[in-house]
Amino acid sequence: MTINRIRFDRQRPAAAKEGVSRRDVLAALLAGATLATTWTGAAAAAALKAAGAAATVRPGLSAGEAAILSAAAQVIIPTTDTPGAREAGVPQFIGALVSNWMTDDEATLFRAGLAGLDDSARQRWQRGFAECTAEQGAELLQALRAASPYGGRTFSLADRILDPKAPFYLRLRDLVVLGYFTSEAGSNQELRYLPVPGKFESNVDIKTWPYQVVI
Repeated sequence: MTINRIRFDRQRPAAAKEGVSRRDVLAALLAGATLATTWTGAAAAAALKAAGAAATVRPGLSAGEAAILSAAAQVIIPTTDTPGAREAGVPQFIGALVSNWMTDDEATLFRAGLAGLDDSARQRWQRGFAECTAEQGAELLQALRAASPYGGRTFSLADRILDPKAPFYLRLRDLVVLGYFTSEAGSNQELRYLPVPGKFESNVDIKTWPYQVVI
C-alpha cells in the first residue's frame, strides 16, 4: 500500500488548521490525492485523518455488516478483466468512512440499510445477503434502487454523498464508486487519461454522454 503524500499535501485545504469540513475531506478524496494500491481499513483511516477527518469516534462495522457490505460492493463493481470492488479494498474504505467520517445519524442509517438488505435476502432467498449469488444480489439491489426515489441533487457525487436525505442504496452505490476510483486499481485500470482540452468533436451524442455516470 502506498499513499501519495506529496500530492495530497499540495491539495490539502488551506483551512485545515482551523478545522476541515466533511466536504473538504470528501473533496480531497475525490481529487484522487490519496490513491492506495489496495485500500485497507488502516490505509483508509490514515487517508481520512490526513485529509482532516475527525479521529475515530465509533466502533467499526461488525464482521456480519462487513460481509454484507463486501458482497454488495462486489455486485456493484464485479471483477471482470480488471479488479472488482472487493479486490480494490472498497469495503475497508467504506468501513473507515463509517468509523471516521459519517455523522452518528448517517452511520446509524447506513447500518440499518445493511441490515435491511440482509433481511430482504433472507425473505427472498432464505439466506443472508453475503451468501447470495451475484445474480441474486443484483436482483435485490435493483429492487432496492427502484424503491429509492430521490429528488436530490443527482448529478454531483459529492452532493449526493453529503446529502442526509439520500436513500441508502444511493449512498451505498456512491461510496462504492468513490472508494473504487480513489484506489490505484480503479484509477489506473478503469479510468483513462484524456489530455485537456483534447480533440475537437463537433458531433457528440449528448443524450447518452453525460448520463453514463448515473448507474
